[in-house]
Amino acid sequence: MNNVICPCPSFRSFREPYTARGLSEDASWLQESFDKILSNLLEENITIGASREKVLKSLKKAFAEYSTDNWDGYGAKAVDRYSYYEAQRFINVLPITIPVPEVAVDPDGEISFEWYAGPRKVFTVSIGKNRELTYAGLFGSNKIYGTEHFEDFIPKIILENIQRVFL
Repeated sequence: MNNVICPCPSFRSFREPYTARGLSEDASWLQESFDKILSNLLEENITIGASREKVLKSLKKAFAEYSTDNWDGYGAKAVDRYSYYEAQRFINVLPITIPVPEVAVDPDGEISFEWYAGPRKVFTVSIGKNRELTYAGLFGSNKIYGTEHFEDFIPKIILENIQRVFL
């Protein structure tokens, strides 16, 4: 049986269908209003807001700790601030039905998110400043890896593989 993402709205990010595409003042006002509503919802909902806030705090801490070159003593690059912004954006569009990941910093300066359910059930996504999502997963003896472009939503293949960790 194929593992397919449910197309129902509960499986999508709150923000995914509402990303602004308009350029008018009205479109900007609508986007700002939606952002405020979403922010209030996440802050008031302890389950959703606390998990997301925990990851964002972990991300901020990683950015502060690894923002200088050679942070590992072996020549690792500093976290790029644009990678940090893209990582924040990734977390903000992550569907609420997806468990929150662990945050790490790669030696190339990219930020990684990892979903782990065991030694052979793990999926990682690295985010760079150029809006590329590089991913790799291990599911038993099956492996998957690739690269996707990150725009206003998380690509379906990445969401499917995050879910696969917890099946």
